[in-house]
Amino acid sequence: MTPADLDAVLALQQRCYGVDFLERREAFAAKLVATEGLECCWMACDASGPLAYAVSLPVCEATLPALDAPHCERPASPTLLYLHDMAVAPQARSLGLAARLLARLSERARALGLARLGLVAVQGSVPYWQRQGFAEPAGLPAGLSAKLASFGAEARFLVRDQ
Repeated sequence: MTPADLDAVLALQQRCYGVDFLERREAFAAKLVATEGLECCWMACDASGPLAYAVSLPVCEATLPALDAPHCERPASPTLLYLHDMAVAPQARSLGLAARLLARLSERARALGLARLGLVAVQGSVPYWQRQGFAEPAGLPAGLSAKLASFGAEARFLVRDQ
């Protein structure tokens, strides 16, 4: 994913998420800047155009960005690869793109030397992520709890060991 892809990302995001979860261009751009050179953000396309995307960042729980954060911190010693956002176009949901993007995320985490993946589950997606091996950690640091609240009351932070 590059800055030139952001119009397509915003359009796909709008088709996949409720209004409370839409992020501005600046938030996506900040994530691209924070991951420059790390190959952590991807698009899946076919001849008709973009079908899916994934945006991930190496973070520590304390540096996990809030929803629609205009800035992202790139920690010197990240502890996990955080899947901030994944969206698959409704017409492409039977193509296995989510599984392929998740596999790519796992490969990238290993290449970066990170033993865990993390994400914030929204819109009732906890059961899906649990089927992918993710679970809620025993406790959350105070700073992470505040950021998690930016995703709404139903949001859950989930992790998976690699």
